[in-house]
Amino acid sequence: MSRDHYRIFSPGQIGSMEISNRLVRSATWDPCLFYDYKMTSEVVDHYRRLAQGGVGMIITGGFPVYEETSSEGNGSPSQAREGVLHYHDLRVEGIEKLPGAVHQAAPCLKIVAQLELGRIECGPSAISSPFSTEKSRALTQGEISDIASCYIEAIEDMRLAGFDGVQLHAAHRSLLGNFLSPYTNHRTDGYGGSVENRTRFLREIVSGARALVGDFPILVKMNGTDYVPGGIDLENFPTLASEVARTGVDAIEVSGGIWDCLVRSEAELGFRPVPSPEAHTRLHRLEQQSYFAAYAERLDLDIPVILVGGNRNVELLEQILQRGRVDFVALCRPFISEPDLPNRWRLGVGKPQTDCISCNSCLYAMLEHPGSDRPRLVSCVFKHDKSLYKEAQHWLITWVDKNKL
Repeated sequence: MSRDHYRIFSPGQIGSMEISNRLVRSATWDPCLFYDYKMTSEVVDHYRRLAQGGVGMIITGGFPVYEETSSEGNGSPSQAREGVLHYHDLRVEGIEKLPGAVHQAAPCLKIVAQLELGRIECGPSAISSPFSTEKSRALTQGEISDIASCYIEAIEDMRLAGFDGVQLHAAHRSLLGNFLSPYTNHRTDGYGGSVENRTRFLREIVSGARALVGDFPILVKMNGTDYVPGGIDLENFPTLASEVARTGVDAIEVSGGIWDCLVRSEAELGFRPVPSPEAHTRLHRLEQQSYFAAYAERLDLDIPVILVGGNRNVELLEQILQRGRVDFVALCRPFISEPDLPNRWRLGVGKPQTDCISCNSCLYAMLEHPGSDRPRLVSCVFKHDKSLYKEAQHWLITWVDKNKL
């Protein structure tokens, strides 16, 4: 039976974007996207298939805007100065092909480019991690300004390239996320301490971009919880999210988890620690799914809220949307398994559950098993390679013990 009458398939609005339905493909990291810093036909075809699947909005994997590198280089195309790559050094050649292909395949669909930091060993404060022998280096105010300029340049470039908006990645111990969280931000200057100060970096990026791009949609992805004591949690998240909304962003996607939490036990966390704290496994029962809903539904904002994390059942998602505190629902792993999921759900074909079993074997394919001298587009390991699936499951359950200090 068709679900055309469901709220999940009704139009929604994010800033100046009208979105045809409330299903979002959340940013999905894929090493193939940035291979050799050129947009390939393989990647374009992959996004074209996603666009034809009926989703309302696609958020791309994160495009890097700033990166540290050694004096020997790191395979990137050029270096603005020794040790640092700016956005114009990291820009993907032919990037405009991606929104062009998506809009041609599905004229009503919106495609949003996620922006994030590349490889860096610095942060708001000099802090340690259970997965590193070195403390991160604290950024100077000059470096913060330099990075903000790279974000602003990238936002303007994405608009000119034909994207419908951008999303700033401020979750999962990304640099912007580290500034937001009291767990990782111990600064005593104007970028640390109070909630207002911890959002200052983000505010400077958004305000600087607005002067160039006007009402071009700028979204942000942030943690509702870090899953560590002293970090973002259910109690302090609403105040932080309200301050983030005041920076001028057009929507907030609610996620959670930082890698530091993975050394905690399953009993402490409430989920099995595997190398992706935001991607919980074993989501067989409805009460295990949509696990960041409690955080998203705590918010009372004037901008849309997007819920990501374990969204697996269309009937449960419709209930969440009907409650009125969440405006859009985002999925990541299910679209690896089932790119045409929105069309199937809308038509009422098959089960209300996704085909994705939340096994996280795709993480192994992304991080450890490229299979050739160049990365391949990530596909569902469970469906396509049962021997690799067994290998991946062993890797997942042993990763933490092998990598923690």
